[in-house]
Amino acid sequence: MSWSLDVASAADIDDLMTWFPDAHSVDIWGGPRFRYPFDRESFHEDCRWHEYTSYCLRDPGAHFRAFGQMGLRYQRSHLARLVVRPDSRGQGIGRRLLEMMINAARELQDCDEVALFVYKHNEPAYQCYLKMGFTVQAYPDDAPMADKCFYLARPVD
Repeated sequence: MSWSLDVASAADIDDLMTWFPDAHSVDIWGGPRFRYPFDRESFHEDCRWHEYTSYCLRDPGAHFRAFGQMGLRYQRSHLARLVVRPDSRGQGIGRRLLEMMINAARELQDCDEVALFVYKHNEPAYQCYLKMGFTVQAYPDDAPMADKCFYLARPVD
């Protein structure tokens, strides 16, 4: 078996919720509007499950190792809420998640670029994105938190 990027189901929420033990971890991942403490219903709502396609990255043993969402925003394929399972960080899984989500964007959406937001203080994620070819872009006028986040993009090819 190999790594797979599967569309997440509502049942995956239960596992995903365990990855966020405190308000700080939820904020870095989901942003300031993501409620904490959360329950299954509020988590589902705050993930905006109905607005984005949600994906689970599974290892060759079918274990859920990373999560991300994709939609269209600012005429780009937009990646959101990217996270690696806490006990799997530092193993290159974030890079694998990005590669597979960029491939999915290429196949599923008619966009030349993929983009995302990242907190300026989230140095590990920011460095990962730069190594993957993302560059800082002009911040969208209507996007919140311009003082706290970078807006990054890269070609899908």
